[in-house]
Amino acid sequence: MRNSLRLIVLFVLLVASLTGCVQPKSIEDLGIINTRGVDLLADNKIETTLVIYKFDSQNQELSAIVSGEGNTIKGARKNANYKTSFQLTPGQIRVEMFGKEVAEKGLLSFVDTQIRDARVSDTMFLAVSDTTAKDVITQGKEGASVHIGKYLYELIEQSIQDNIIPRVTLQDFLHIYYDKGKDPYLPILSTKTESPTLSAIALFQDDKYVGQVPLRNALLLNVFTKTIENATLEAQLPMEPFKQYMKKSKQDESDDEKFYILMKVLKGNSKTKMTSQQNLKFKTEITFNVMAQEISEEIDLKNPKVKKRFEKEMEKDFKQQFEQLLKQLQELNSDPLGYGTIYRVNKPGGKLTDEEWHNKFPDISVDFKIDFTLNRHGTTP
Repeated sequence: MRNSLRLIVLFVLLVASLTGCVQPKSIEDLGIINTRGVDLLADNKIETTLVIYKFDSQNQELSAIVSGEGNTIKGARKNANYKTSFQLTPGQIRVEMFGKEVAEKGLLSFVDTQIRDARVSDTMFLAVSDTTAKDVITQGKEGASVHIGKYLYELIEQSIQDNIIPRVTLQDFLHIYYDKGKDPYLPILSTKTESPTLSAIALFQDDKYVGQVPLRNALLLNVFTKTIENATLEAQLPMEPFKQYMKKSKQDESDDEKFYILMKVLKGNSKTKMTSQQNLKFKTEITFNVMAQEISEEIDLKNPKVKKRFEKEMEKDFKQQFEQLLKQLQELNSDPLGYGTIYRVNKPGGKLTDEEWHNKFPDISVDFKIDFTLNRHGTTP
């Protein structure tokens, strides 16, 4: 008992002595990095553009942008520290953005380093700029009415919550990268408007950016990764199949060949299986349950015949969209949909290399089966 008490006392004294050796830092002495942009310079050095929070003695929150250059991200941060009167710390990075040139060269050396840094959150969002990360951050400072770091984080977070784009954090990116048979993807931020906006989805082959798909295709990617709920969906359908269900006066008035319908996706999911390993054939079943919210023409969706026709046209339209998306992905040889993962699971031995799948992916064929159900409708014309 006496020996145990002695050990406890010694432990407390040791902790106290070690604590006394640490130089305390008040929050006023720190610049907390909230957003970081990473770009390549002409000499292959790295430039980081940092959005930082700074607290003054009155506990007010200020923001600033500072940049640094170096051979590594940590070296660039150290260089940026020379330009400030406070110590920069990466403990609260919420958005890491890479310039297009960096993404084309490859992101693994950057993201793999970050996941090993205990001060960096593995739940921070990753994104790609359509030009340079510095362009997005500095333009955003002028165009956004709020702190640019907060603006970029909330822009991405809200788009994820609204099922506009798939969720990709640092941890997600590395998980997808190391999952043999699947390629990563990231949102692209554009500087083409007054404030930074989401413009497309960046596609990768392994860790290298190889191309993009329009933002409207993000929902198609998203339904492969999760069950979609409460997402907004707008579709364009041919007018001809529905003209007979319109009032005679409206039929004569309308010369439009297309009409638009806005829907809420109540539930959307997908299921894929391999139907022929030898011939690289797959079958993907995709189910959408929707509620119509607005239609550009006076079409009565309460009519059972109209409802059935609507569901048939939507199934045809989405089948074409998925087929076109797959074709584009095969041209880029990027598989964010994970068909390679399904191939690997069904392959004897269950082993697959990235090179092997990238040789096979352009030759796969997928039978898309779409089940579109209009469960109920809201207020429509």
